Formats: sequence, structure tokens, C-alpha cells
Amino acid sequence: MAQNFGIHWFRRDLRVAGNQALKKNWEQNQGQVVGLFTFDKQFLSRPDFSHNRFQFFMETLHALKQEMQEIGSDLLFMDIGPEAAFSELLLQLKQQKHYQLDLVTWSADYEPYAKTRDTNILSFFKQNSIATQVVRDHLLIEPHELGKPNDDNKPYQVYSPFARQWLKIFEEGDVQKRIKEQKAGLRYLEKRAKGESDKIFNLNWNQIFNNSKDYQQTIDLYKTENNKKVTISIPPAGSLVALKALQDFKNSLDGYKDGRDIPSLKATSRFSIFLKNGTLTVPQIIAFYGLEPYKKKKTSRDSFFSELIWREFYYHILAHFPQVENQTFLPQYRNLKWENNTEWFELWKEGKTGFPIVDAGMRELKTTGWMHNRVRMIVASFLTKDLLIDWRWGEKYFMEQLLDGDLAPNNGGWQWAASTGCDPQPYFRIFNPWLQSRKFDPQA
Repeated sequence: MAQNFGIHWFRRDLRVAGNQALKKNWEQNQGQVVGLFTFDKQFLSRPDFSHNRFQFFMETLHALKQEMQEIGSDLLFMDIGPEAAFSELLLQLKQQKHYQLDLVTWSADYEPYAKTRDTNILSFFKQNSIATQVVRDHLLIEPHELGKPNDDNKPYQVYSPFARQWLKIFEEGDVQKRIKEQKAGLRYLEKRAKGESDKIFNLNWNQIFNNSKDYQQTIDLYKTENNKKVTISIPPAGSLVALKALQDFKNSLDGYKDGRDIPSLKATSRFSIFLKNGTLTVPQIIAFYGLEPYKKKKTSRDSFFSELIWREFYYHILAHFPQVENQTFLPQYRNLKWENNTEWFELWKEGKTGFPIVDAGMRELKTTGWMHNRVRMIVASFLTKDLLIDWRWGEKYFMEQLLDGDLAPNNGGWQWAASTGCDPQPYFRIFNPWLQSRKFDPQA
């Protein structure tokens, strides 16, 4: 008689710790669960694709595969899209009699393309009579859970009332349970960091396919080929690196409010690089630091917490208003006449504008794949308000360069700076790069 097993389809949830979809599969199949990642060509062909970010993503996948093998499972890479990958797997499974696919799980995603892909794959599994389960992951409170209570649950378009409602929902029992679940995952991760991993899974792909070489695909070829196009030094990746970042920032958290705007200080968390691929999530961070609701007067911990809520806000906006991916949120600014001087744009990209704080930020971006948040606001304001260049040009360039390039917060930040987005800075507010330098980088 064939044994039931499960597949967890990894996408942007590249970790074991606190991965609730993976956990549900593990519980249902008594640890007989394996992982799958498919290289979706449509994702790889995006016009804002970044070879640097993709390399970091693959390093994260490699670390995840090692972790899965350590704890008794495995992660298979397939060089085709998800529907083709699962079609091939189902075909191969029919030819062997030992294992029967019982459940496919994955974590929710809210980007327009991801939502379309997931709708299609759900239909595919239904046609093939395969049970599925989709679970929230990188957001603590999902878009459908938060709206205006007195207005048919319509989505908020301004951050402050959104944050107030978000903090109310945060105190509800179901949400607190989600945070508690993350604490168990963090305990697992801390144990693993000490070299005390247990074999909590009991199935790998070799067992399923009887050591068939057809299922020995690795990420090495992708890493080698893509690395030829990488232009920066790629930092270490994986869950243990993310845990170390959590631990290290603990000492800086109480000084966050005063230090976060000073680009020369290491006063920000830099968690965004891990949040992008799900090695860390907002619920995990809240659980690690024990963050709690705040009132108007904010401590450093509260200021940091509010930044996490901003991240959720931009994801809610993208989920409810997917058109922001390609056009301005505010209809009245959709026909703006930008000057779009290509020579100035190239000088901005190269960090050769002659404005020191702008140029320093742009050179940092090109050299490291990262830019301080205060400087992101300054260079975005400079491009859109001083050079009068379309915010979409800057948004695309950031996505091409940033290791933490993430559609929702990147789009939200650019539209905020350009005054075309939800809850933006007023159109007449322009960051003066000289005053910003004096205030936040006086020693240049």
C-alpha cells in the first residue's frame, strides 16, 4: 500500500522556522514532507530583474536545501514553471507504487502576478484531485482582514488610520496566536544555531524516486552562470544569518529612533534583505522582540514597530490596488508631463550629480546593492522633484540594483516621494539636498 506524503512548494518563504504552511503539511503527513522550488521563467524575464538579487536568492535557496537535508527532508529544484513541474511530478508518481501525494502546501503572496499564478495552480490541483492548503506567512494581518469598520470594510488609503486599526486587530486572540507560533519557530532556529538539529522529517526525494538521477537537479548551474553577471559582493544568506541579524540588532533597537536617520551610523536593522525572500517575516520579528501596541508618544521600539506596519500597509495597497505596479495611485497625476532628460538620469544613476548626499547614496547602491532609507527618500525626491524625471524610471533602477528590491515597499516608497501614491508627501514638499546633508550627514 502506498504511503501518503506531502510537498511544500517554496516561493518567498525560504525558511523552516515558523513556516506555518510547511508545519501543517508536516502534521498531516507525520513528517513525510519534501520541498519543491520551481524556476519560473516569467519571473526571471521581468524588465526589472536583478542578477545580484537573484544570486542572493539562490544562495538562500542553497542554504535552505542544506537545512532541509539536515532535518531529514530535501528540496528539489525544477527548471520549469510550477504547473509544468507539478504535471511532471504527478506523471512520475503514477509510475511508482510506494508513495502517494496527499497534500501540497504553500504560503500566500499578494503581488499581482503571484495572485494570478496561484489562481491557475489551484485550478490545476482541483482538476487533478490533489488537496491544497495556502497559509499566510510574510504578513501578520492579511489584506482581507483589515478594512474600514464603518465603511463596508473598504481598504484604507492613508497610513495613520490604517496603523490604528492594524494595532487594534493586533491585540485579538487569533493574531496573538500567530505571534506565539513564531516563538516556537525561533526556538527551533536558536537550537539549530547551536548545532542541535533534530531529524524532524523522515522522507527525501531519493526515497520517492528510488535514487533516480532525473531528480538530482541542483542550483549549482544557475549559481555559476548567473554569477558571471553579478557586479557586487553577495552577502551570506540563509536562516542562521537572519537569526544573527535579529540578535545583533537587539543592541541597537533602543537607539533606533535617534539613529535611524543618520546614514553614517549602523542604526537600522537591514532586515529588508531577508524579508524579501521570507528568511525573516514581520510576525517573526515582532515575536523575537516582543513588540507591543503603542500610543502617540513613541519610543525607539515603537518607531521600529511602525516601520513594520508601513511594510504591511504597502502590501495591502498593492493587493487592493494592483494597478499601482504600472501607474500612479492618484488618478489626477496619471498624465503628468515629465521632462525625462536621459543625460541627467544617467548622471543620477552614476552618482555624478554634484550633490554629495545624492551621489554618495547612488554610489553606495551600485557598489553594495543597498541604500539607507533616509537617502532613498532624498535621491527619489531629487530625481522626481528636482530633475523632473518619471518616478517609474527610478523605481525600475532601484529594482535592478537593490538586493532587497521588493515590489510593494519599493513602489510605495517611490510613489510617496513623487507625491503620486497613497498618503504621499505633499506635491510641494521637496527635499533640499543641501539641508538634508547638513542635518543628517554634516561630516559628509
